[in-house]
Amino acid sequence: MTFTLNEKEYRESLNRIVTSKTFAHSQVYQDLLSYLVEATIRNNPPKEFAIASEVFHKGQDFDPSHDTIVRVYVYNLRKKLKQYYQHEGMEDKIRIDIPKGHYGVEFLPALHDKVKKGVRTSRLLLPLILLICTNLFFVYRFVKNHSDHQSKAAVQSPIWGNFFSNGIPKQIVLGDHFFFVKDSGDREKRTIMRRDDVNSIQEFQEYKSENINRRNYVQLRYPMFPKNSVWPMADLVALLSCARTDFSLEYCSNVKASDFRDKDLMFVGSFHTLGAFDQTFRASHFKYQVYPNGLSYKDEILDTLIIRQEIGDPVFNHIDYGIVRKIPGPNRRTIFMFTSFHETGTHGIVKYFTEMETLNELEGHFRDKFNYIPDYFEILFQASGYNRTVYTTKIEQIFEIDADSVFW
Repeated sequence: MTFTLNEKEYRESLNRIVTSKTFAHSQVYQDLLSYLVEATIRNNPPKEFAIASEVFHKGQDFDPSHDTIVRVYVYNLRKKLKQYYQHEGMEDKIRIDIPKGHYGVEFLPALHDKVKKGVRTSRLLLPLILLICTNLFFVYRFVKNHSDHQSKAAVQSPIWGNFFSNGIPKQIVLGDHFFFVKDSGDREKRTIMRRDDVNSIQEFQEYKSENINRRNYVQLRYPMFPKNSVWPMADLVALLSCARTDFSLEYCSNVKASDFRDKDLMFVGSFHTLGAFDQTFRASHFKYQVYPNGLSYKDEILDTLIIRQEIGDPVFNHIDYGIVRKIPGPNRRTIFMFTSFHETGTHGIVKYFTEMETLNELEGHFRDKFNYIPDYFEILFQASGYNRTVYTTKIEQIFEIDADSVFW
């Protein structure tokens, strides 16, 4: 039931929300909620295309069947409203609700009469808990079985080839960023630092040599990772577990030459963290640059150089670029590399390679271009996301890698 108020009261309710702590650092959600409320006040039900254009500045080529930005943000907006009403907005007399399947808002009366409901609620509490637990069990079983089915199917994909059945030990390598310390001799006063243009010992030494005041800078002795960088690991571990394949874990700065010689490797990380894997790009169709972040490659058909640079701030709406490479390693080993500029791309491309639907899509791309599925390849992906979390991933360019290529 919609709560009838005048426009002033509608906007007062909106203002309390967008100025709250829950929404204080979320300008995009402030704008989105304000747009939906204003559209409702004007009795002009908001449409997905209009929201994409007015709030997210999408152009006339916006296609909601391929770009889910509006649905993702409205879904998250519902969660933020719920969070607001559970804390700061507990005493609000009216509540703004966005019904599922709609973009128009509703103004509903808040129910504060908790005392009268207390007795009836307590009588229903135990059966409700049992019902919820039962449903959660069946949901868990369904999701687990679905996930296991997806992983088992992905293991059989020709994209992975004989990677899971060749008997060679596997190792996942997680890229760690290069941090250094301004060593004052006092642990409590030391300063840990990170620069986008310092990603190796050589670059660190060059950076130190530029200023005598940096002479006491030393490399941090333990690895550090961005908060979202481990998310892709869950998909890879699930895949390896389904294949009943033992594996080890290592961070990139601790990888040894014997690891390349004796194991099949899967590198997961940003271009900033490639470390010893950087030399494999000496024999690549792609060239990457960090600070500023950018990729380039030659379009063979147009005979022109294509340059791709990240767009937007990774804390907000942005476009990231990532590359997946399957290359021949020493001693007939295989190396998979999942790398991008931010966690957005890495997460997106790992999910692309661990879900059967997208692997089937990739097989189609290979057959369209080569009429077969190559043993080795490198693929450029574009990943769109918000706050380093991916919501769409698509292929931009595919190249085959010759099995006799030498990277070492």
